[in-house]
Amino acid sequence: MYMFQLYPEMLPSSVKIDIISRLSDDSPWKKDGFPFVIGDCTRIFLRFEIIDIQKEFVRVNISVTFVNATLEGNYLEIIPNLTIWKVLNLNLTTMTYFDNGTPIGKATLFIDPSNPPRPGEVLFSLEGLSRETNVSVGNVTYSAYGNSTVLTYYRPFRPPHIGITTRSFYFSDAGRNWSISGGGREEYTYDFLTGVMIAGTFSHSAELMALGVFGIDSMDRRIRGKSEDGVWPDGIKLYDTNIAFPDEGNSSPPDSPGRYYLYSGILALMASLLMRWWNNGHR
Repeated sequence: MYMFQLYPEMLPSSVKIDIISRLSDDSPWKKDGFPFVIGDCTRIFLRFEIIDIQKEFVRVNISVTFVNATLEGNYLEIIPNLTIWKVLNLNLTTMTYFDNGTPIGKATLFIDPSNPPRPGEVLFSLEGLSRETNVSVGNVTYSAYGNSTVLTYYRPFRPPHIGITTRSFYFSDAGRNWSISGGGREEYTYDFLTGVMIAGTFSHSAELMALGVFGIDSMDRRIRGKSEDGVWPDGIKLYDTNIAFPDEGNSSPPDSPGRYYLYSGILALMASLLMRWWNNGHR
């Protein structure tokens, strides 16, 4: 089973009403004022789709689906597919998402490979806590996983890979009858040429937070570790996409920006993007 935490105050209104209606009186959110609704499920899908491109902005439909989900205090009711979705505007110059004109964080499911986020840059903030907690870039490398091929459910990706690791972050909060604490570091791995995330060990992201999902359990317990073909990362892996990835033989080192795909080209490549992530690998 995989756990997730929802922040009702940021959920789309229709989803919020539905979630609250399913909670029993024993729910910590109802009974104790706990800020999050906790649930579990058997699978998690993250879906990303570009639906419109207008100059420096694109409209992006982002959704997460929790399969066979149950909610705290009501574990006898199984929700076959609990889906949360939202359309956001993404500024291509700053790679910042906007929701109704308000900036909410940097894109983390994909990056501009010619201009990735820089160390110290804030990616997003964790919402729902008494004290604001920012998640910022700690390190950027063009040699993630070294000379190893990164294996995903979609296809293998030969080196080099772009890796972004956040700075360590911690959070804690408490109420009269509850407390919460956590933290760590998030790791995201991207295809060198397109900037599409191919793997990630993370519980939080700008996209999830925008949907009202405070955190997820992203550990892939089915398949991970090294094999003769390469490395299976621990976390979420690319499961499917309709991107026509360019020939890997055309890759070039980071100090040759002329060889990079310009972001306008990446968007043309991603215009009909349908990216699905599956965090436990079951079919």
